[in-house]
Amino acid sequence: MNRIVFVGTGGGRHAVSSQVRKTGGIFVELDGLKFIIDPGPGSLVFSRFLGLEPEKWDGMLLSHYHIDQSSDANALIDGMKDPAPVGEEAAKEIFLIAEEHCVNMKKDHDEYPRISKFHQRLVKNLHAAKPGQDISLGKIKVKTTGTEHGVPNVGFVISGSLRIGYPSDGIYYSGQEKKFDNCDILILNVPIPKGGESKHKVYMSVDDAIKLVKSINSKPRIVILTHFTPWMLRSNLFKQAKIMQDATGVKTIFAQDFMEMDMKNFQTKVLQLKL
Repeated sequence: MNRIVFVGTGGGRHAVSSQVRKTGGIFVELDGLKFIIDPGPGSLVFSRFLGLEPEKWDGMLLSHYHIDQSSDANALIDGMKDPAPVGEEAAKEIFLIAEEHCVNMKKDHDEYPRISKFHQRLVKNLHAAKPGQDISLGKIKVKTTGTEHGVPNVGFVISGSLRIGYPSDGIYYSGQEKKFDNCDILILNVPIPKGGESKHKVYMSVDDAIKLVKSINSKPRIVILTHFTPWMLRSNLFKQAKIMQDATGVKTIFAQDFMEMDMKNFQTKVLQLKL
């Protein structure tokens, strides 16, 4: 089954601290490969309680080092495929594609969590990524894209039997749309409602998302909004998705915590926790 599971749909410090929406990132199963994107707080616990079996995952995509998208990365790597014997550091047959600052120490960015050196040694297929790279994972190809988020950050285009676009955090910038042509599914982190603007102009609003999708030449079949702040939640997600769909002509939905999408027919359901 090709599917996407939203282990959490919250974003930003207030969502992290309040857990008004969970912050566990996005699980993808595509063409036999299983991986997590941006595993923030709760990713390990809720993936386990959703029956996603992290010990069977093949890897991880990490867009940047902010805590709401990286806090559970090391713990998940610990538990992924081929655990090393106690006391050993044998590399596992897993992959990690992470924005380079997540794995390489940079003096001006050392206050945020990243993949520890120990956990880097556990990963056999490690890519310290910059925008514009093409990375092969067997049947699947991943292309990294640039962002405008105020910190080092990359988006991803994941291509296999389906094509998934994930720009990650950041405002729309001219030319960004070219990176996400011909996507079947476009997942957008949209923490700001229509008419709003982030204080430092580093987060995507509904207005930015509309600009992006309208500018894409070969538009996606569906757009999924996620990474919600309390501000976005107070602004009526049904309304925000409809505004975007009406403006772009592309089917637009908002993700729910623990929502699973079958990529064959785009049908969704909310998974139950197995406590």
